[in-house]
Amino acid sequence: MPVKSYSLFIIFILYSIFGTFSSAHATDTEKIQEYQKLTRTKKLWEDRYWILLLHYTKTTFGNWVSEADSSSFFLSGEGRKNPEEELLHSIQTFMTETSAPPGEENWMHPVCKFPERKRWIQEKLSIPDSDFAKVDCGRFEKWFATLNPKGAKIIFASYYMNAPASIFGHTLLKIDSGDPHRKEILEYSVNYAANADPESTNAIVYSILGLFGGYPGTFSLYPYYVKIAEYNDIESRDLWEYELDLKEEEVRRMTRHLWELGAATFDYYFLDENCSYHLFSLIEVARPSLHLRDKAPFVIPGDTVKKYIEQEGLVKDIKYRPSLHSKIIQKLRKMNEDERDIYENVMKNGNISFLTNKEPDPKIRTSFLSDTILDSFRYKKAEGDSPKEWDQTYKQLLLFRSKLPTDYEDSGYSPITQSPHVGHGSSALYNEFGTSSLGNFVGFGYRAAVHDLLNTDQGYIPNSSVDYFSFKARYYQDSKKLHLEEFHLIRLLSLTPYNSLGRSISYFVDSGADSSVYKNKGNQEDRKLLEWQAILRPEDLSYTLYRLDDISKSEKYERVTNANIETTLGYSFQDQFSEGPKRFLFSAQAGAKVRYNGKYDTNAVVAPQIAAYWIANFDSFKAVLSLHYYTFSIYGIPDDYKAQLGFRYAIHANHELRLEAKAQRNYNEASFSYVYQF
Repeated sequence: MPVKSYSLFIIFILYSIFGTFSSAHATDTEKIQEYQKLTRTKKLWEDRYWILLLHYTKTTFGNWVSEADSSSFFLSGEGRKNPEEELLHSIQTFMTETSAPPGEENWMHPVCKFPERKRWIQEKLSIPDSDFAKVDCGRFEKWFATLNPKGAKIIFASYYMNAPASIFGHTLLKIDSGDPHRKEILEYSVNYAANADPESTNAIVYSILGLFGGYPGTFSLYPYYVKIAEYNDIESRDLWEYELDLKEEEVRRMTRHLWELGAATFDYYFLDENCSYHLFSLIEVARPSLHLRDKAPFVIPGDTVKKYIEQEGLVKDIKYRPSLHSKIIQKLRKMNEDERDIYENVMKNGNISFLTNKEPDPKIRTSFLSDTILDSFRYKKAEGDSPKEWDQTYKQLLLFRSKLPTDYEDSGYSPITQSPHVGHGSSALYNEFGTSSLGNFVGFGYRAAVHDLLNTDQGYIPNSSVDYFSFKARYYQDSKKLHLEEFHLIRLLSLTPYNSLGRSISYFVDSGADSSVYKNKGNQEDRKLLEWQAILRPEDLSYTLYRLDDISKSEKYERVTNANIETTLGYSFQDQFSEGPKRFLFSAQAGAKVRYNGKYDTNAVVAPQIAAYWIANFDSFKAVLSLHYYTFSIYGIPDDYKAQLGFRYAIHANHELRLEAKAQRNYNEASFSYVYQF
């Protein structure tokens, strides 16, 4: 073939190749534009499901902004604040072949990274599979097949007063597998939490950063047995499992979206954008007709469980999974006196010969007793309250137990705690009136969360309180002044009984403001001057007497609001092992109090204090006596004290009547109040 002919042939081939490519490219671009045009016509970005998938919320000024804070969650640079731009850009990206950038081994094509967005767009615009980018999503498909989602449960881990991150409780999601041969504990749970280690962080710093969004929140996936071990065994928290009546396709949609959230981060706030709030988001993706995130300014995990219950037919079953500590208590309450004596003797020093060398006795259930002691050894080791030599004793007892038949029925125990959905609302309004040594008063108060000591314990940890952002203010009739009686940024009280099973320390922490009463120094000084004036200037006696009478009528005492920080530590005692309701508890503690106000020469004083609590609980009725004594005399100023006695009658879980009395230095009062909780 001549050279000229070769040239023409090559030009023809190149034209065919690039012409075809250009034509295909033009066709793909036209398709993308057509789908984007259809999207604009339908205004799909306003669809609630798209809003849910991108976690958009409206700002005060009516603009959209996503709660997700990581840029990798969006395909458009404007996507965080522009649902329309994000949707149009998603259509283009999903339909465009793209290769991994150099060095990005974990890169995924957006079709694989956002499978639920792609599914929804495909459904809404009727896009055939052939129009999407041809990519291998094997990593996602393997992950999804492993989960094999079919059902879902909300798991509530009860309050744990010994960890700052757990005082509001915690919720997580469990995905039930469609595999009938997989054991429940081998299924997977979804956890959303602040990306920080509370064990290695100062508790106060951790609490402040958690309250104000100082940590990123992320989703993570764990085998359920890991979470059972963490909550049930290590932290001694009871688990409540709420099985949701979701359809399989709803669960599959939610699970695909969970994959999309894998790399997303959200600012974590303890009181609103927390674990429970973002689980709400997941459940709303599963069933968009639910509006779980609406209303309450604070999202307290115990309250969110109630919202699931309130949705008719959403919760179809509730299951209690007791902690290791609760299991031991359950067994102890089923022991007879002889068994209890042996248990107490073994737990005193780890000497199992009281059990292993004992002659057979029909009154002693040896295997039952052995199992309870084995559980107790494990509990004390988890608490760090177990001598090293008990490890060998534990093995010896295991060997002894292995040779015994089981001689008891391990079921039929009553729950140690009650489910959170039966508890009172965590926010509260206080309305009171009363009389005092400074005159009659009316008052009001508010509590953002969660539970005070006079509340019913139903649904909460007994003998504890967590007050976050609460205050009480009063208007005194005589002084005609509005007075801030008390304010608690956070107040924690945990009265865990001391017994042979555990030596938990009871504690009290308070930060905020309290009130105290002082003699009015200004009046005293004026009185002395007038008395001298009466002696030195008898000609002005009538005026001097008039001024003295005027002073005597004015206030002798002044109620002052102090900045306050205090803490105490000690032990509490209660008959925890016997059957029946627990009526009484006593606690003795010691600690220190920091008070700040202008009445002191140094403005701030730090004083040792001692405290005691006595609680009597009779279901709807409860009485609490608390005594605090502050030794300010080390600064040459009078000591102060506060004695409070309160009686509560619960009309309903959310409605209470209270009669209270309080005595402080220079001050006494009695009040009646109505408390509404929501």
